[in-house]
Amino acid sequence: MTFRIKWDGLDQLTAELRTMASGRALEKASVALGSQWQKEARAMERAKYTHGYWTGNQQRNTLIYWENGKKTIVLDPKTEYSVYTEYGTRKMDAMPVFKPTLDMTKKRAPSVIEYYLKRDIK
Repeated sequence: MTFRIKWDGLDQLTAELRTMASGRALEKASVALGSQWQKEARAMERAKYTHGYWTGNQQRNTLIYWENGKKTIVLDPKTEYSVYTEYGTRKMDAMPVFKPTLDMTKKRAPSVIEYYLKRDIK
């Protein structure tokens, strides 16, 4: 199970920004957003798993990387059971982590991109 954020229209925006600035602002924003997403997902994993035992395996193995020239952020929980904890089973309630943190990251994205654009243009 892999979750992705893909920025549509980024190619056109990047081309326009390269004429205004160095064009690295969106890459910096993508790195910042991805790092925040990973940090929030790891923190939420620990807070959500309160019953039974918790080994921290999923938290340690939730990795972040970028594709397509840092235009796509990939948060990849490398555990085989992450889909069960995220969506639940017929015997286990869902303990979603990735979707809620994705929603928080999407809400924060415009202000983070704006911050790096303003900083890069000056």
